[in-house]
Amino acid sequence: MDIPANLLPQVYLWVAGILSGLLMLAVLLSAPWPKIRDNEAQHIFLGGVVMLSLLWVMRGGIQDGLSFHLLGMTLLCLMFEWQFALVAASLVIAIATASGPAGWEAFGVNLLLMGALPVLFTRVFLYACQRRLPHNYFIYVFLNAFLAGGLSILLAGAASAGLQYAAGVQPAGSIFRNFVQILPLLMFGEAFINGGAMTLVVAYRPHWVATFHDDWYVRGK
Repeated sequence: MDIPANLLPQVYLWVAGILSGLLMLAVLLSAPWPKIRDNEAQHIFLGGVVMLSLLWVMRGGIQDGLSFHLLGMTLLCLMFEWQFALVAASLVIAIATASGPAGWEAFGVNLLLMGALPVLFTRVFLYACQRRLPHNYFIYVFLNAFLAGGLSILLAGAASAGLQYAAGVQPAGSIFRNFVQILPLLMFGEAFINGGAMTLVVAYRPHWVATFHDDWYVRGK
């Protein structure tokens, strides 16, 4: 899903770079930094970055621009909230860029596609569930972790494929044969990874999860 810089016109890379820069500026200005001042929070945050960096190494694909791997952005968003999730995503994508073929010119577009889109979708979906549905542990796990994880990678994959088609670098037939047909499997894997991890964390270390509130989901149920 990450796109090499040599596939996209320069205008796409410049626009994505500007948008991602503005987004990260908003993140840095609005993030609740006191929440990660203690050593435990910092270790958990850095551990999440390392874990996802290793996850992103396990990638497949047939041609440039149509590679695929799991994202884990829903897990980051639920555990750390959207600002810190985007900071972590930027670090993961920086590591993947340094060790892969994408090139630093494509950092902005890949951050928007594989970081911002799934993270912001997860946060909006969580907000909608909290507003519209009962505060229930199983709703949190199955909808906000499992389902949101699967939908987030579908959104990121569709956006990546759509951008490459719009830029004229991938024909529709190639996208369908080499990428779209793989998306259902990626959705299942993404849902399982995010949902399974969140199930364990909220069961044994709920205080690690910024979006899980005991008063809402556990006490009095």
